[in-house]
Amino acid sequence: MDSRAWDRQIVEKQVDCRLGETTGRVFLYNLSVGGGMIDVGSMRMNVGDSIEIGLGGIQRAAGEVVWAHDGCAGVRFATALHEAVVRHLGFNPPTIGFEEQAPRDRFGRILPPINAGERPALY
Repeated sequence: MDSRAWDRQIVEKQVDCRLGETTGRVFLYNLSVGGGMIDVGSMRMNVGDSIEIGLGGIQRAAGEVVWAHDGCAGVRFATALHEAVVRHLGFNPPTIGFEEQAPRDRFGRILPPINAGERPALY
């Protein structure tokens, strides 16, 4: 059972990050009012490091790395975010149905699946 204090939103966006004197881009996987999970790429960070994450031009969130493992890290924010910021950055699935998303030719016909390298059958 998950004992988190806040609901998480899937975000899946690259965001700016500052860790000490190092700046770079990280991949923000999920976000809550109290923190989030990031993929730090080539940045080196340790538990206890101070961090600041840019949240899509809306605001910056300062916090602390609370866990780090295999290139990912958990961040706890020093000040809780407003719920509206979290919802705004959260993943929004497409509003159109799956059939309407299917790739089509210029006449509007659904394209067949691309052959994944299989050899064509010889008749």
